[in-house]
Amino acid sequence: MEKEDMRNRFEQTLLNTQLEIQEHTFNYISQEIHDNIGQILSLVRINLNVLSEKSPEIHFANTDDLLGKVIRDLRNLSHNLNSNRLKEIGIVEGLRSLLQQLDKTEKFTTEFNAPDNALSFMNNDHCLILYRMVQEVLHNIIKHAAATHIVIDIKPQGARTYSVNITDNGKGFDTKTLDNDSTGIGLQNIFARAKLINATVKVNSTQGKGTSINFDITNQQITK
Repeated sequence: MEKEDMRNRFEQTLLNTQLEIQEHTFNYISQEIHDNIGQILSLVRINLNVLSEKSPEIHFANTDDLLGKVIRDLRNLSHNLNSNRLKEIGIVEGLRSLLQQLDKTEKFTTEFNAPDNALSFMNNDHCLILYRMVQEVLHNIIKHAAATHIVIDIKPQGARTYSVNITDNGKGFDTKTLDNDSTGIGLQNIFARAKLINATVKVNSTQGKGTSINFDITNQQITK
């Protein structure tokens, strides 16, 4: 029992370290996008506007629109990578913004439902872990599900537990594959991170009828 406990503590410490390195990298990339690439594109856009004033016969409107879209997309990417942004707006608004960004692509329709003060018991570190878990789920939907509609529901389950449920209307998959060692690294990351925030993960899917992934999060700190 002592060896098993030591192994579990070691695995948690290792995962925490990996997450810290990952967040440091994400924050660095976010700052570079904001301070470097974003500013350069803004200067390009200004130069194009100056050229259009000097040469009105040349139409720059379409290029200006495209640059505007690139700048907005980069700004959204920067916000998604920066953990400080999540601390400012909170976990609920952070998850809502993920769906809003998918809406703007016009490839998906989305729904977001959450009561006031949902998940308010979670500290900043746990909120960040949940945020990355949902990002991973959405990434898998975009990449594999061929879905057109995505829903996130956050609901209380009793006095101490909240349920975060993500559903899509995609092609679904055989959940028996979750028992295999070949389970995708994205799902492996989700299951590993769930342990850090005292969450259980349930995956329900039917081929041709979409997928539902549920996180049950209890208001109780894990002993590290």
